[in-house]
Amino acid sequence: MTNSLADICVELEIEIVDNRQSRSRKPGQSCADRTMIKILEDEGAAHLRTVLMSIMETENNKRMLIAPVMWAISDVLRGHPTWFGDEWLKAFDKIDLAELHAIAKQSREAVAPRHAIATMLIERLRPLFVDQPQARLL
Repeated sequence: MTNSLADICVELEIEIVDNRQSRSRKPGQSCADRTMIKILEDEGAAHLRTVLMSIMETENNKRMLIAPVMWAISDVLRGHPTWFGDEWLKAFDKIDLAELHAIAKQSREAVAPRHAIATMLIERLRPLFVDQPQARLL
């Protein structure tokens, strides 16, 4: 784990655990440190912080520090960076990430859970941000 990732995890009260020792994680625990490192390297500390805050600072999602969910949130925030803020976090209070993950896993033969979750998030969030300009991806 990098020092930057360790600092972010301490700040957001996230504990990195070894999934070989236990398959059950408690809220705020994650075994997806490689995912966090990759997002940190590709998008920077501020972006990773917003991804993790989207999980840790909302209701009932603290167990969803898993790779497909983190990637999905990262994808949505890369496409719509202006969406992050109070309205975003309030919306995430009403989104059950575990449910979205379960739905996405049912179709994983056709589409990666990461992409299915991102699509479901956009469907739920877009009506809240309809008046905001959208980022253009190259």
